[in-house]
Amino acid sequence: MMEVVLMKKYLKKNVGSLILAIVFAIAYAGAFVGISLLLQEIIDIALAGEIRKATIISACYIAAFSFVCFMQALSQVRLNQKIAGEIRSTIVGKILKKDTLSFEKYKGSDYISLVQNDVKKIEDGYIETILSIVSAIAMLVMAVIVITRYSWVFTAFMFGMTLVMFVVPTIFTKKLSAATLEFSKAQENMTEGLTEVVSGYEVVKSFQKEDYATAKFEKCNSLLMKRAKTFGLVKQINSSTSSTLMFSMQMVICLLAGYFIYAGKISYGSTVGVIQASGCFCQPLFQLFALIPAIRALTPIWEKIEEYTAVENDEIEVSIPKKDWNRISFEDISFAYPGEEKTVLSDISLSIDKGKKYLIVGESGAGKTTLINMICGNYAPLGGRILFDGKAVESAMETLKRNTAVVWQNVFLFNESIKNNILMGATDEKKLGDVIKEARIAEMVMDKGIDYEVGSDGNLLSGGQKQRIAIARALFADRDIIVLDEGISALDKETALEIEDTLLKRKGQTLISISHHVLPEMRAKYDEIIELKDGTIRIA
Repeated sequence: MMEVVLMKKYLKKNVGSLILAIVFAIAYAGAFVGISLLLQEIIDIALAGEIRKATIISACYIAAFSFVCFMQALSQVRLNQKIAGEIRSTIVGKILKKDTLSFEKYKGSDYISLVQNDVKKIEDGYIETILSIVSAIAMLVMAVIVITRYSWVFTAFMFGMTLVMFVVPTIFTKKLSAATLEFSKAQENMTEGLTEVVSGYEVVKSFQKEDYATAKFEKCNSLLMKRAKTFGLVKQINSSTSSTLMFSMQMVICLLAGYFIYAGKISYGSTVGVIQASGCFCQPLFQLFALIPAIRALTPIWEKIEEYTAVENDEIEVSIPKKDWNRISFEDISFAYPGEEKTVLSDISLSIDKGKKYLIVGESGAGKTTLINMICGNYAPLGGRILFDGKAVESAMETLKRNTAVVWQNVFLFNESIKNNILMGATDEKKLGDVIKEARIAEMVMDKGIDYEVGSDGNLLSGGQKQRIAIARALFADRDIIVLDEGISALDKETALEIEDTLLKRKGQTLISISHHVLPEMRAKYDEIIELKDGTIRIA
């Protein structure tokens, strides 16, 4: 099974913690079963009048039992958190390895739900369940040994009832799996609904559409409540059925024990011991009946993780450096989005010369952003060739990425300082002062400080301030090609003209700009104007 293969990988990485958790899981089972022997012993000792001795034995056992319980819980939590953390890291790592089109197949809220909600289900319902199964099996084996010590009749009877009751897990496994999957989808829907409430706050307030937003959220909330109710109900019915069967078995054991006392075959202490031992048999047995469907029910979650994080190449090509080039040629390039027959770009041919400035214009929907994504290496063409100085290269899309820096219209900033948003992990700060001046953020840095925290997605800054930091980030990256996808649209006219003029005057810097509003005097400064219409281009 897929989940077994995946979990095996994480367990092997934490073999030390796993062994410790298993040892204390078995120790806990032994200590629990040992209560039956303890009860027999202290009752028989007490009946013999040795109350002090019985009290000392009880106190020592309670202390030992408490220690084992604490260590069992501690080792389980430690293993649980380490594996859950590694699963989250693996998911995020694989998401970042996905190509742009594969990433865009799912909504951002779906990925958030995957990491937050679905990993939590695995944390609560898989890792703990594995250790519970280990403990239950150990307790079951030990209980059989203890019960057989009293009489083989008890053991034979319990095994007979067990065979009849094995049908319980098979009844609930499929229903619980289906309910788990539907619950997960409802949580995704809820995450998306919450995201819309937070992200769309300004739109809702400006149009006074609080009722509309509330109604949309209530749909998500109602669906989650419905799916949670179904999931909880199936889970509880499974658990309740198992508990009822366990209670029935113990009642029959009590009747058998009563008969054995009447027949004079066991003592009162042994009677208490056998009843306690039968509990140690029934509890793990029916715990297994409940745990097996629960662990199988998580199969859809593992499949979902595998689907959402699937990547063609699991290794990022970190060895590809910036390539020295003079001309990048796109010959007869075509592109269509996955699952769509209509091509967005058709037989596109253009050349990008190093150091030249290009302006891409066109109506909305003409394919400008798609073309930019291809130039940046985000979208691989369906047909045609990409040549560097007339030659095809391996990993052309990755090479394009490593030679391009993009300032998108919708700027994203990390919840860090201005400085860290520009550096993005770089340690060499020599160029920092220069790019701060070129991006016209020197005054903002003087006012707020280079270590000013910009807030989540830069919510503590204006749109223009965010865009200038994004431009500084692109300049600092020192890529041969800078792409502006309406990258100065949020700036005031004077600042926009200053930055655009600075970029146009940068020697050796290739600039590709998409803009709907370019002043004639700035338009004339571009070397080529590429007009895009209905997925085809015309060079002006």
